[in-house]
Amino acid sequence: MKKYLILLCLTLLVMACDRFEHKFEPEANSDNYIIDFFNTFADSISTFPENINGIISFYNDDYNNNGVTKSDVENFYNAFTFVNTPLGLEATLIDTTDNFEIQWRLLATELSSGTTYMDTIITDVLLPIEESFIFYGNQADMRNVIVELFTGQWCSNCPSAEEALHNLRMQYGSRFSYVEYHWDDDLETNFAFDLFQYYPNTAGFPFGVINGNAGFIYTAPSVEEVQTGIETAIIPLLQESLSVLLTDIQTNITDTLLTGSVQIEVDSSISTDNLTLVAVLMEVYNEEYPNHHGDPHHNIALKRITVDISTINQSDTVEFIIDGLDVLPTWYENDLPEDLTLVLWVQTIESEYNQNTCAAYNVIEISINN
Repeated sequence: MKKYLILLCLTLLVMACDRFEHKFEPEANSDNYIIDFFNTFADSISTFPENINGIISFYNDDYNNNGVTKSDVENFYNAFTFVNTPLGLEATLIDTTDNFEIQWRLLATELSSGTTYMDTIITDVLLPIEESFIFYGNQADMRNVIVELFTGQWCSNCPSAEEALHNLRMQYGSRFSYVEYHWDDDLETNFAFDLFQYYPNTAGFPFGVINGNAGFIYTAPSVEEVQTGIETAIIPLLQESLSVLLTDIQTNITDTLLTGSVQIEVDSSISTDNLTLVAVLMEVYNEEYPNHHGDPHHNIALKRITVDISTINQSDTVEFIIDGLDVLPTWYENDLPEDLTLVLWVQTIESEYNQNTCAAYNVIEISINN
């Protein structure tokens, strides 16, 4: 009976790890680093059970994959040691993406007979660290933040803000999302100007909005100053309890249309007046149309829609449609790029901007295969 209870616990934890909805943006030439990282991790797995601490060292202290923490992972591996027969573990890399998403196989076999004890596929997210990686998880069930940046290729100061955002993404992973709204260049969209006018801008670029109402980016004197300013604003937010949960995201994309649905749970402490679902479809990485300093653009918004969820019924899913995918900014010649990501967040959006209420409550990113 003890053996079956252990197996049940292991199975439940693996099922939690197999749900996957978050992603990271790509870095050039990262594939070899991922393979090297995983080979080292697999070597550590093969030493089980002597090296459980070594296995756990591959996990970030803030690891969270659909609620599974680093402590849970350690308990997961320790549980194998309570099985009546000695087990051997083997890790095999199955698939990686340009977005630091990883899928791998964990095989547990009985050493005496070679019988398979567990054979499962695990999905996870990596965080880049000094030409290597560490398991970070998709940070689901955690409070995440969003920054909206208005920029343009012609803007000489904007690259500092863009680099600061990219650095924060690398530091905080999927807990930190950002989108670039381009104006007056070949990546310009038909919604950027109206949105720019909605927020309290000073008519200058770059201009950024931190989580709806937590702060603004009006200048970019240096990467460090912009990054420090944003971080000062988001750290308290990241420590807040989760008040809006986005789950069960489904999408379907054609050449002209993206349709989708999401389950949204709103805590009773949040007013649903003017509550809005925001959906942005973006290209993750573009080095062929560089910024003013010649560096790649990241997270380029192609389409943006909003859905009124002020009368949300938490027993129903919220459906959304992004159309006109055959009409894109000039540079794309109306051909969808391959590295698409859908960014969803919930925000209070009144008809006129109100900094007291215009908070964004949570954000999630989903890879789109077109």
